[in-house]
Amino acid sequence: MRSQAEIPEAVGAKMRARLQETLARRAELLGGGADARAESSENAGAAASTGASTAAPTHPAPEPTSGAAESIGEASRHEWVAPPMHSDAAIRAQTGQGWDDWIDAIDAGVGRDAAHPRIVEWVMANSAQNGWWSQGIAVSFERMTGRRLAGQMPDGTFTANRSRTLPVDREVLRALIADDAARDALLGFETEFRSKVASKTYKVLIARDAQPFGGLLFTFDAAPNGRTKLAIAHEKLQVVDEIELWKAHWGAWLDALELALS
Repeated sequence: MRSQAEIPEAVGAKMRARLQETLARRAELLGGGADARAESSENAGAAASTGASTAAPTHPAPEPTSGAAESIGEASRHEWVAPPMHSDAAIRAQTGQGWDDWIDAIDAGVGRDAAHPRIVEWVMANSAQNGWWSQGIAVSFERMTGRRLAGQMPDGTFTANRSRTLPVDREVLRALIADDAARDALLGFETEFRSKVASKTYKVLIARDAQPFGGLLFTFDAAPNGRTKLAIAHEKLQVVDEIELWKAHWGAWLDALELALS
């Protein structure tokens, strides 16, 4: 087995190409890839005919809010099934349109039965919103109109789970995840450790270039013969197709970790 200092770099090197493939596939699933952004710039003028705002984004997307009344607004013309990602005030400040206006525009545009990537493409083509905001608008539309799928969390997001019994003591794994100096290399993301070191489970937020990719919840259960069952829950996924994508990714990551530990 490699030394504990060598493991993060070994895993990171093994996963580098795989992570790029995963991120590219995720961009396709969410409809926010580079081609869509280019299309958005070319078609920004179309917003005037659809009622969507042409206001350019001026600040990062806010954190999701909770509570239907707070998120949707008491004066909503519609009764929505679940709250959107951002408050009505936030989306109005960003786009010039409230949630009622956006839902009406999407209904009149691609329609309520359009696939998620098509909704994202339509928002980008008919406004000056970037991929991040267009994704948030599409996800919020799906939540508010009751298009939640089986397995969604109460906030409308999804979770991907993988686990593996590894040939190492659990304290070694806990130390790897808790190591601020090595965790980014180990996971391939910018990370933020959100737990106390003494906690039974570890929560790690992950991002790339400051764009959040959800959070990872690690649990460590002792197994016979000095082994450890490591479980990973990737939380806050935005669309159902991300589940299998990230399950495959973290399965490959566990393969690389197991190899580095052997």
